[in-house]
Amino acid sequence: MGNWLKLSVRKLYLLCWLPSSAKAAMKNFSILYFIAFTGFAQKPSQIDSLKKILAATSDIQRKTKIVQDICEAYSRNQPDSAKKYLEIAQDFSKKSMDKKLEGRSYHLAANFFRAQNEFEKSLQASQKTIDLYEAIDYKRGLGRVYNSIGLTYKKMGDSQKVAAFTRKALMFSLKAIDMAKVVEDTNGLISGYNNAGIAYRDLKEFRKAEDAYKLGLKNAEKYKVDRDAGVLHANLGQIYIDFEKEYDKAIIELEKSLVIHANHNDQQGIEHAYRSLGKAFQMKKEYKKAIAYAQKSVAIAHSLKDIHRLFNAYGILYGIQEDAGLYKEALASLKIAKQLEDSTLRVDKTKNIAEIESKYQTEKKELEIKSLNEKNALQRNQLAFAGLGLLVLMGLLGTLYWQYKKIKENRSQIQKQSDDLKLMMKELHHRVKNNLAIVSSLLKIQSSKMEDEKAVLAVRQGQQRVEAMSLIHQRLYQNDKVSTINIKEYISDLVDSLMNAYGHEVDNFEVQLSVEQEEMDVDLAISLGLIINELITNSFKYAYAEAAHPTLKITLKNKVGLSLEIQDNGPGLDMERWNRAKDSFGKKLISGLTKQIGGSFTIENQNGTYCRLYISPEKMKLVA
Repeated sequence: MGNWLKLSVRKLYLLCWLPSSAKAAMKNFSILYFIAFTGFAQKPSQIDSLKKILAATSDIQRKTKIVQDICEAYSRNQPDSAKKYLEIAQDFSKKSMDKKLEGRSYHLAANFFRAQNEFEKSLQASQKTIDLYEAIDYKRGLGRVYNSIGLTYKKMGDSQKVAAFTRKALMFSLKAIDMAKVVEDTNGLISGYNNAGIAYRDLKEFRKAEDAYKLGLKNAEKYKVDRDAGVLHANLGQIYIDFEKEYDKAIIELEKSLVIHANHNDQQGIEHAYRSLGKAFQMKKEYKKAIAYAQKSVAIAHSLKDIHRLFNAYGILYGIQEDAGLYKEALASLKIAKQLEDSTLRVDKTKNIAEIESKYQTEKKELEIKSLNEKNALQRNQLAFAGLGLLVLMGLLGTLYWQYKKIKENRSQIQKQSDDLKLMMKELHHRVKNNLAIVSSLLKIQSSKMEDEKAVLAVRQGQQRVEAMSLIHQRLYQNDKVSTINIKEYISDLVDSLMNAYGHEVDNFEVQLSVEQEEMDVDLAISLGLIINELITNSFKYAYAEAAHPTLKITLKNKVGLSLEIQDNGPGLDMERWNRAKDSFGKKLISGLTKQIGGSFTIENQNGTYCRLYISPEKMKLVA
């Protein structure tokens, strides 16, 4: 029972530490790999050959095609080089006056921007490609653009968990399949089936996804397009993992995918296959193999400098390490995944994506209106469209004004609620302070009626502890902030209170107080205040009976972790007596509070009694 509880608590801690989107990544452990027709990696020798041909070519159209091929070759593994040649391709294609070449440059740009998660730029580039291809009736190219737009919407759906984007991705994929059948575009057909399968999978229509992948594989094997087959084998393998729970079948498909991707030096494909194999072996509880594949996935994702892939790779590695009982390693992987998640798109960017969609649809609508106006020269229709536009504009303005008023009202209500809550918290701290003052007074009255000196001393010490807590609540209701406290002012007040209680004069007593960061979380301050109260009380009781110039030094540092040091200039502490005092309430209180805040406490003689409490940076994250 004890071992089960220990294991459950560890798992619960790791899971609670995991952000929402990372939890989703653990459930849907990796993004399905898709074909964007941005080309597969070529060997360096092939790229070098293209560069040599480029140097010897003067024809602008031929130069444009070669630069586009180089850009496409770099796009999968070397995004920086791909960007450089993309800019050259765009410049050359405009000079060539060839709409087909110019359209391909915009198509390459759309794929590049999508890989960088710049969805607005990707959709804009795709729209320009459509305009150019429609002008020359280039249906094969249009089919591939539809695939590209579908993939953009797929990634938008992944980032925002918005099913509408995924359905739109499916619509464009099916449109691409229809176009590929018309123009007999084998690659476009295979890509369409793969991307449709991904969309079906994300929409939880697993049987349709499996059928789409198998249709893609059938065509890939029929026309001997093994590069695309590698992608389809990988995605089919994931269906076997996620839906059918057929892990051995999944491993067979993924190993086929790995061989194909390795033959073509496709680093993205290899990374995806390693990640999926890690998941498959995790589900089979073969953790050693699973960790090895996951670590290979992480290494390749690092080399690709792809934050999205790194996030998924570390997510898989974390899940495997946790299941294998490697909690220290799992926590390290989880922290990296958290850092990577902060660099990716968050849900609060939904508004930006909606604006992208609006701009794309508006631009498309404007082109349609322009085409209708050119075909219809009648004055009546022109006025009708103008009137319609005016009505829409008025409606939008009315809606925007209503939304503005609604937002303003909501903000006012939220501000009022915040002010009310702050007032309630101050009132609560005031009441707590008053109640503690009553307890302190009762203890004082009780001690005055006692004759036993030990009992009187014990009650007065209890009274001082109550007053130490009361000081914190007093400061909280007197300040604007209700969750933090000025720890320097609090310690100063505490020292003054104890100095007065033990009959010392301020003019004859030297207090050296040094605090690096004055604001502190109230929960930590309460525990720290009680510890300081015990240690200072001990100094006032025993250290200054024979001291000519009483001195108390208190230092609080928190640049690296938190370090509290307290030193008096008394005769020092009898360490044997301290070690024997196991039943001392004060010692138990210090020990218990230190353990509660995750710190370590030491005491020794250094020209008086020297005490040090230290909380490491890792523990500070848990208590602050």
